[in-house]
Amino acid sequence: MLRVCHVTPTYFAPESALGGGERFAEELARAMAGRAEVKLVSFGPREIRERPAPHFERVILRSWGRRPMVPFSPGLFRELKGVDVIHCHQYFVLPTFLAALAGRLRGSRVFVSDLGGGDWTPAYQIDQSRWIAAHLPISEYAARGLHGRNRRYRVIHGGVDLGRYPMRLEGEHDGSAVFLGRVLPHKGVHFLIEGLPPGIPLHVIGPLLDPGYLERLRALAAGKDVCFHGPLPDAEVIERLGRAMALVHPTPVGPDGSAGVHELFGLALVEAMARGCPVIASDAASLPEIVEPEVSGLLVPPNDPAAIGGALGRLRGDLELWRRLSAGARRRVEEHFTWEKVAGRCLEAYGL
Repeated sequence: MLRVCHVTPTYFAPESALGGGERFAEELARAMAGRAEVKLVSFGPREIRERPAPHFERVILRSWGRRPMVPFSPGLFRELKGVDVIHCHQYFVLPTFLAALAGRLRGSRVFVSDLGGGDWTPAYQIDQSRWIAAHLPISEYAARGLHGRNRRYRVIHGGVDLGRYPMRLEGEHDGSAVFLGRVLPHKGVHFLIEGLPPGIPLHVIGPLLDPGYLERLRALAAGKDVCFHGPLPDAEVIERLGRAMALVHPTPVGPDGSAGVHELFGLALVEAMARGCPVIASDAASLPEIVEPEVSGLLVPPNDPAAIGGALGRLRGDLELWRRLSAGARRRVEEHFTWEKVAGRCLEAYGL
């Protein structure tokens, strides 16, 4: 079998990080294990070695570094020995630089998916793209910002586990809206709360990382039915998405009309869509690649609270529209955004 090693600076766990980038690497490696011999290597406060599934080994190396995004362990080179393909997650991090160099010296093919994070690395001064076979961006939007002189790429997108996120049984909703993600200004939650119509409950789910921003949001939510849950267990998130009227993803843009490196791919969108939960999303970043307007959800102009409110009002007032979008959302995910399909795109790209 093909031997593939995924390398990521942080991993999906409370003691490391619980973001979309960490979940992306974990889910992709797990899905690929059915078709290759897969190892996922990351770094943390203590060493862990386990086999969660056949052909899938998960290795956490004890990092010598103090900063989570600048980890180092000489054990990385041992783990890379004998692999056919090295797939790095995040471009501007030290493990990617070291893994790309090791791969070049040892004859392994190296691929990189940039998930939007980064910290100190020699790659800011040395063009590591010359050591990689190709970039594997997670959206066409991400592909517009490839780094280095080597611009060879193939878009792989992101996915969802349909078994863990089944389609809701009833073609009905409870009238609620959900925001799912880190509660930070670049997520645009303030635009959502400003535009929230009366009578629609809003559940804000995700880490509350900025006390000042949270205080601002609580002030905007005064007199409205808004609940800040913080992070919730996956099972509870999945259950809420299966009842909600809509997931709202109000990604803002700056004065230049760009969302920057934010929302290179929206995992929360495909998770909601798998549950038959239509998405109301900003027409920005990668989001139009996921949501087909009027087919699997609604797109609204970014930074526009009134447009968000109008879209929520449409869904609340037209059950037939909602049912059509609910079915279209699930269909869109089944056709394009499962982890098995993402793994297949990667395996095809490894053969480039």
